[in-house]
Amino acid sequence: MNRYVSIPLTERHYELVDQTAPKETWGKGPVIGETASPIGRLGEIVVIEYLTQQEVQFTEDFTIYQDLTIVGSGPLEVKTKNRTTAPKPYYDASIPTYSHKFQNVSYWAFVSLERDKDYSGDFVRGYHHAHLVGVANRRITETGTVVHAGDYDESNDLTLRMTTINIPLRNLKPIEEATAIWKSRQN
Repeated sequence: MNRYVSIPLTERHYELVDQTAPKETWGKGPVIGETASPIGRLGEIVVIEYLTQQEVQFTEDFTIYQDLTIVGSGPLEVKTKNRTTAPKPYYDASIPTYSHKFQNVSYWAFVSLERDKDYSGDFVRGYHHAHLVGVANRRITETGTVVHAGDYDESNDLTLRMTTINIPLRNLKPIEEATAIWKSRQN
């Protein structure tokens, strides 16, 4: 059984990234360099689209502190991961620890963007699906595993450039359950 909501990406998604990704930060991405901001923005666009379809009320904040505020539930930050395969339950979601110095959110929503490994065109347009893999609340800092910069992260098959808190995808609340809870607090 697939616990994730998978959304096929279209030209409309890519155009929204082109129109709204903050160009001044494109070169500052800590993991994948110049494409970090457009990739994060694509994840945010997909989450906004999903919440709107589910009739969850929210405000778009897009500050250094949080991306959205879910009405009746609190601040939400979207974390987006670049993948060349569909997510598996034993894969990890990650939050960089540096963000805890200034972010005090109630929830993190995790998006895995799936792309073809050999795609050589416009990087963002190489993604064909967005997988909304789940939501964690602020307790992730207590239940997640810290992986330090320079360590090999076996679950994500890479050497980290920054220290992160990782949590297996199977331990996240499915996005459908989270949206049902959020909606119940808005009525």
